Amino acid sequence: MNPLAMETFLVVVQSQSLTKAAKELHIAQTTVSQRLKVLEKELGIKLIERGKGIKQISLTPSGEEFYKLAEQWSFIQQSTKTLQSQGPKLGLVVGSVDSINTFVLPPVYESLINYQTPFDLSIQTLHSAEIYEKIESRQIDVGFVVRDRIHPNVIVTEVFTNPMVGLCIKGNSESNLKKIHPSELNPEHELYMPWGHEFQGWHDHWWGSLSSTRIKLDSTHLFMKLLKNPNQWAVVPQWIANQALTTGNFSVFQLTDPPPDFVCYKLTHRKNTALTQQALSIFEHFLQLSVSARIDDQIKISF
Repeated sequence: MNPLAMETFLVVVQSQSLTKAAKELHIAQTTVSQRLKVLEKELGIKLIERGKGIKQISLTPSGEEFYKLAEQWSFIQQSTKTLQSQGPKLGLVVGSVDSINTFVLPPVYESLINYQTPFDLSIQTLHSAEIYEKIESRQIDVGFVVRDRIHPNVIVTEVFTNPMVGLCIKGNSESNLKKIHPSELNPEHELYMPWGHEFQGWHDHWWGSLSSTRIKLDSTHLFMKLLKNPNQWAVVPQWIANQALTTGNFSVFQLTDPPPDFVCYKLTHRKNTALTQQALSIFEHFLQLSVSARIDDQIKISF
């Protein structure tokens, strides 16, 4: 496989333009086109749709599938260069959904950064489906998701569960109540976060799959900033409510018919190298300490 052609293909797809790819690679656009043709000829498949006046590239179905393989190839190339230049080192590539990366894993990352032996750490925030795929293809070493799925080479382990509670700002009509029935909440004022299939089923039960929820988020960074309107409310895992309460601006209420507990799952590949397994053992140690601390924090919320 031609390394230059592979690299060029990846840059073209990522930049979505032959012109931009040429500038990034510091070569002529004709050279970019030639390299792509060489790659297509070598593979015997068409990767990119071509046509006059088309400024943005479009992958063929075969091109889309090959792009996944090309990403894996790039990862292997980079890992090989690191091994050649630095030798074997402890390190992990971690992929996690936003909420876990934001509220649970930072203490683990801090412990690894300060670990006695140099520890290489790469952190990615991804959606659950992407994490499963990247564990399967060995692009990441350990992942954290909120959805339990079956993948042939992926080990799925439950890390912890957490009750779901209601959250609103102080001054909200719900903020003076200890317990609220879901039917009393107006879905038009909800800040909705997708907490997994079971939560979605509970949500659909009370408000329907076509509910009038106006604001849907997939980022906890935005969530804490946008929950400011006195009419707004949200349903969140208790550990996030703990964090919100520390600001002094929020109130927590129980739901008389709550959704199923939030579940965090850890993903690892069924077959790891000895060095990766050693790094995972260190990571697991600090993870258990962090989770235990989170569980202890839960008793600080009183209704």
